[in-house]
Amino acid sequence: MRTDSLTLMDILDINHFQELQDSLSISTDMALLTVDYKGIPVTEHSECRNFCKKVRKNLHFQDLCQKCDSRGGLEAARQQKPYIYVCHMGIVDLAVPIIAEGGYLGAMMAGQIRIDDDSKLETILNRKSELLSLFDSADEESFNSLEEIDKLYSELPIMGYEKIEAIGNVLFGMSKVLVDRALLIRRALVSEHENNRQEGLALANLDEVSQPDNWRPNKSKLNMIKTEIPMKYVFLKPAIEFMHKHISEKVYLEEMAILCNVSESYFSKCFNKAFDMSFTAYQTKLKIQMAEELLKLSNKNVNQISDELGFDHASYFIRVFKKNLGITPAMYKQLYLEKTQLEYNNQYNQQ
Repeated sequence: MRTDSLTLMDILDINHFQELQDSLSISTDMALLTVDYKGIPVTEHSECRNFCKKVRKNLHFQDLCQKCDSRGGLEAARQQKPYIYVCHMGIVDLAVPIIAEGGYLGAMMAGQIRIDDDSKLETILNRKSELLSLFDSADEESFNSLEEIDKLYSELPIMGYEKIEAIGNVLFGMSKVLVDRALLIRRALVSEHENNRQEGLALANLDEVSQPDNWRPNKSKLNMIKTEIPMKYVFLKPAIEFMHKHISEKVYLEEMAILCNVSESYFSKCFNKAFDMSFTAYQTKLKIQMAEELLKLSNKNVNQISDELGFDHASYFIRVFKKNLGITPAMYKQLYLEKTQLEYNNQYNQQ
């Protein structure tokens, strides 16, 4: 079963899970938060430390906190196990991935603690010491003094690496149970729906002739592009989703690299490996694939389709289309109409 459309909401009953998360936070002596694959919270913070409350009141540092959550979750998904790291404020966090059939949906973020030895850990973004100088000037109302921040930092509980690791393994095991349960329910619902559909087809009037406007063809296999993202490159998912949602716009590699929190060169290299083509080629093929559907399923002309897909000129759109498919858009439309009519005639004659 594909999990392309699966979200955390399909896995978690948020209200009940919030109660469980609150209890887990108390029992582990860790703050807990559940985020989606972009690092955006889907639950309320459980036992959030006063230190982090102060930090998150500042919009600049709140953004960095979200980026840390996103990066930590993606790294945990890449490794497919809990990931312990030092956040931009110098405190220890734990990312536990929530994975459904190879698809990364989000993560449970635990932590807001200190560790007795951080030599084993990787630091995400900048260290606390490099940012403290910005507090007073960034938001005087939220951060009255460095002394206050240091005091709140000193109040954070200290924990050993082995205990943090054990908590991560427990949370990871729990996430697997939740995912397996949700997928079993989902499969049961899909199976029931399919059975009902088959029963409905069996009861339908077999002599009824389908009309051409009710017939929908399969998508062209010639120009289909790869959409599944290998787990190793799951951090590219925000860029792919953005490109599909903004197909009529010009999307730049630099913007997508920023969206994925990586450098342009690393984004470009990983994109090539993940999709067997460059970022530019992928974007072009995505537009051509959509052009095929518009030519087949709408009455829009070449100029309208060219505008809708964000091409500067219809002539350029025609050249790109022909380069990819070997024929012009007009010829593609004509051949499709002839093929559709022929198949309909054959279907009608067999009734």
